[in-house]
Amino acid sequence: MLKTMKKYIPIFILIFGLTLYLVSQGFLDNGDPTATQPAKQSKINKHYEDVLASFKAKSMDGDSLSFSKPPKVLILNFWASWCTPCLEEFPSLNSLISKFEGQDLKVVGINTDEKDQIGKVKKIIKKYELSFPVVLDKEGNYINDFLVSTIPISIVYHKGKVMEVSKGSKDLMAEEFIDQVTTWLK
Repeated sequence: MLKTMKKYIPIFILIFGLTLYLVSQGFLDNGDPTATQPAKQSKINKHYEDVLASFKAKSMDGDSLSFSKPPKVLILNFWASWCTPCLEEFPSLNSLISKFEGQDLKVVGINTDEKDQIGKVKKIIKKYELSFPVVLDKEGNYINDFLVSTIPISIVYHKGKVMEVSKGSKDLMAEEFIDQVTTWLK
């Protein structure tokens, strides 16, 4: 019986090797997050662009906001008063606005607090000296429209087209980002 099995060992090794190869290829293809990312992100970006085109809101100051004719650069920043990474972005957002003052750049904050929203937002605006309009989204309509599941998230548009979706705290004064904004504003 041992002699009979010995002649099948090369076949078993070949089958095992082939199986291992096929399984590893399946894991590599499915484990690669970039394999389907461009198509998926493109679809999400198109959704963001469509939602922006029909966006209508009032800021806390009562100003009407709509972007059927968006500025050259628009940043929608979703945040909440309890979100530390959200608050960490505010100094760089203010600096970005100051750096490009008088140019076609607009930042709009969309606050997602649910309890005592107006009071909390007013404190944050004062504390961080926010220099951009804030839209209150207590009911979650805008986060639902933009499919936002985590904050902070900033959607950066150039002439209504999504250029970047930044999830998590971002230094908006980083040299690379400033170079991009400068290019988009030309």
